[in-house]
Amino acid sequence: MQPFDLFSSRLSSTSSTIGSIESSLDSITLSGDERELGKVCVRLSYQEALEQVWITLVQSSDLCTLQDGGEQPKIGFKGIITIPKPIQFKSSIKEYQQDVSFMETFVFALRLQQLRCSALVLRLQTHNPKKRTVAECVLSLRQLDSQETEHWLDLNLKSKSSVCHSELHLTTCFQPVNGRIQLQVLAAQNLPASSSPLTQVFFVKVEMHQLGRVVMKKKTRVLKASGGQCQWKETFHFLLAVLDQACSLTVKLYSRSSVRRKQCLGQVQAGFDSPVPEAVEQWKDTMANPEKVVSAWHTLSAA
Repeated sequence: MQPFDLFSSRLSSTSSTIGSIESSLDSITLSGDERELGKVCVRLSYQEALEQVWITLVQSSDLCTLQDGGEQPKIGFKGIITIPKPIQFKSSIKEYQQDVSFMETFVFALRLQQLRCSALVLRLQTHNPKKRTVAECVLSLRQLDSQETEHWLDLNLKSKSSVCHSELHLTTCFQPVNGRIQLQVLAAQNLPASSSPLTQVFFVKVEMHQLGRVVMKKKTRVLKASGGQCQWKETFHFLLAVLDQACSLTVKLYSRSSVRRKQCLGQVQAGFDSPVPEAVEQWKDTMANPEKVVSAWHTLSAA
């Protein structure tokens, strides 16, 4: 077979694959815990002249019943800004209702560069009378600016396993002519500070899953964090075992100290079956648009 015929054959197979992918995109159902716990509205802005961040807790909405039967508890929110020395604050305590208005503003003097490498964690707590965290949400401060922005955040069940609020910057690209997926591990931010004076390093492991098994593994180099960030800018190529079968990538972030074994800080699952809507959207965009490099930041989920 001539080279051009080989290319045409592969391109024909690619077109068929893309058509199959596009026809199935609308039928994707997100997996994971579908219990809706409600939402919380928060407004953010940064006053550059004063070097102050302004956080306004506006309201919670559509809160589900937090306990079965009996008297409903009082509720409040605990906020955490995840800089190396975390800043914590608490809202007033309110009577439980489905919709609760707070309109409380918290102001902290912090550098913008430091804030943009961190996240805001809001934890819904019940007081009945013992305090208990029942749900939480996380908002990256990466795009914090002087212009006030409003965010409606979905409340999720608090993970039982330990997971940090670090973020990974990943790009994906479907290259059907070469029969592969390209993944770039660009950076991580909001990395946890070491609890000891020992040197702590970070690295990323990636697995490609296809046909119900792991078909390829890759790993970045080991780096020390600077200002809560690591910059890898490493590119990996994953050959597809079968072009017309769905695949997924599991990207895990690890830390390691000079005496401790490695610790998995969390993961990003990239694929149609990811439990994270943003990861599904990136994958859909990637697979529906061959050769397009799709970039996104992802907050880690529990591994």
